[in-house]
Amino acid sequence: MIDSVLIITIPPLTGGVPDKAKILCHHLRKLGYQVTVSHYATYTDYPNLVVTLWQLLRGKQPKISYGKCFDDLNCISVGCRLPELEFTYYLPSKAWSTVINNYQRHIVVGGTVLTSYFLSYLGLPHLVWCASTMMEDRLERQRSMPLIRKIVDRFIVCPVQHFMEQKILRGNGHLMAVSSYTRRTLISAGGHPEKISSLPIPVNLEFFIPPSDAPKPRVIGFAGRGGDPRKNLNLLFLTLKYLNEFNSNFKLLLTGDVELTFKPLIERLGILNKVSWTGWLEDNNLKNFYQKLDIFVIPSIQEGLNLSGLQAMACAVPVVSTRCGGPEDYVINDVTGSLVSFDAKEMASAILSITEDREKRIKMGKNARKFVEENYSHKQFEQSLEKVWYKIWGDKP
Repeated sequence: MIDSVLIITIPPLTGGVPDKAKILCHHLRKLGYQVTVSHYATYTDYPNLVVTLWQLLRGKQPKISYGKCFDDLNCISVGCRLPELEFTYYLPSKAWSTVINNYQRHIVVGGTVLTSYFLSYLGLPHLVWCASTMMEDRLERQRSMPLIRKIVDRFIVCPVQHFMEQKILRGNGHLMAVSSYTRRTLISAGGHPEKISSLPIPVNLEFFIPPSDAPKPRVIGFAGRGGDPRKNLNLLFLTLKYLNEFNSNFKLLLTGDVELTFKPLIERLGILNKVSWTGWLEDNNLKNFYQKLDIFVIPSIQEGLNLSGLQAMACAVPVVSTRCGGPEDYVINDVTGSLVSFDAKEMASAILSITEDREKRIKMGKNARKFVEENYSHKQFEQSLEKVWYKIWGDKP
């Protein structure tokens, strides 16, 4: 009989969580498991599946839909009531119980541990692959919310989610932290050290490779969801202004769609013709994006890991990052890049120290590639997964 595995995650669209869920799914299927993906449905992406307050008053019921994701994997989307509150995504329901009980093993892949609340509530053994605590993930987003929503979030949503997180941390699941920062914060939040292992996201080293020709100097890049306030793009745009005061040839490439909210700032800084958005990129185009870069920049306020930084390093691109958590595992000062504070002039200075010394830039690029090969390969991922798999199920995957 083929073992069945249910991967429970967030909507499998764009971002770091879907990326790592896809990596895990394909690895398990390669090992012979029957893999199915399930996720909670959000109002923004799946309005037909969820029931808002006014729809609840009219008698509408949540729905489940079946489809495909991550190329050709079966995917189950589960709706809920009152998605406005967000914690309702994670509440136990008859629909979730039915889905969960159809599978032998369960692995949660999320930004936080909250998506595993169903499994903790049911008392089932499971693995949770996560990047941060609830508050680390939420604090900056809360600050950017409108006043009324901020009040509701602070006094209703966050207390409920904190309760959920504590139940999960005390439950019978085993947590897999994507970085040493993640592990530290989970322990600080109340997690037991023996129930929290490290499982960094691996990089496809056969796919993300250095370019055959050297990239054009002074092209810096960013990959991620620019609209997420934790990404702190204001710092990056201000840094670009300072860079162009030194040399007008600096350009910034960003993945994703144009974020119009930044246009007034970009115009005010006088860098409108220095900023280009590529749209969302498929894997092959993403590799080409990294290979064009002289420097990859992470201006974030908080990151559990930032897989994009590792993918850039695999393409022999040095990384300049703020001290924001996860990247501190792989951005090594004067070796693979530079770590800086949240000061734009300091970030610009760090970038210039690399771009204006071509021998240093080449050496750092080679160091970056080597570091990823030695610490973030699929082989190391497989070995680490074997260990945590045994801890929860007593056998090997």
